[in-house]
Amino acid sequence: MTASDVLRLDTTVSSRVTSVDVVRNTLRVAILRGDLPGGSRLVQGEIAAQLNVSKTPVREAMRELAIEGLITLDSHRIGTVRQPDWAEMAEMVELRQHLERMAITLAMQNITEAELEKARLLAEDLSKEEDVGTWVQKNAAFHSIFHKATRTKRLSAVLQGLEEAICVFSAHAQRLHPEIRRRAIADHFALLDAYRDRDVDRAVAIQLEHVPLPLANAASNLSSPMDDFSTQVKSS
Repeated sequence: MTASDVLRLDTTVSSRVTSVDVVRNTLRVAILRGDLPGGSRLVQGEIAAQLNVSKTPVREAMRELAIEGLITLDSHRIGTVRQPDWAEMAEMVELRQHLERMAITLAMQNITEAELEKARLLAEDLSKEEDVGTWVQKNAAFHSIFHKATRTKRLSAVLQGLEEAICVFSAHAQRLHPEIRRRAIADHFALLDAYRDRDVDRAVAIQLEHVPLPLANAASNLSSPMDDFSTQVKSS
């Protein structure tokens, strides 16, 4: 499958964004929406012609999507949409869960009323959004508010990187099991309540249940490298 017949430009995108932004966002949403499933080929010339841009922004956008882990690039600069690797997802979930208490403690100390209001508006928006590709990107934006509120560089960057990498798994899981979205939406409002009450323990408990939602209906018996590492430590 190629991108030639499935790409749809988002006409709501601000005119201030660059051609690279337009191409990257269009491809990302198409991948997350499932219009470009795993194995789809992305040819620069075809995409440039369809989106009426030069090959340069397409090349840069595809390089950024490869860094995000959504596609791979071969030596001829042809992209291929990656198949979801659920063992990788399990590892990312476990890493993020280990960081949640530290992140939430810092964020709760520093988050402003303006940031909480921005998060609330996004939560409301997410409760009404129907397009899965758009939903998972808005969801990442919602969580990034709390990541940035940690007022750290490394921790915030790691958390945002994990959140972005999880997007494709979240979208895939929601297409198979729409009820995941309803649970996620309820978690968003519960998390906001915990932050307004400055209740770290409750916020951590919510997040520890929220982060692995995309794995809820994945294949059982998944193990991650972290599991193997933990087993080695216990046996040593």
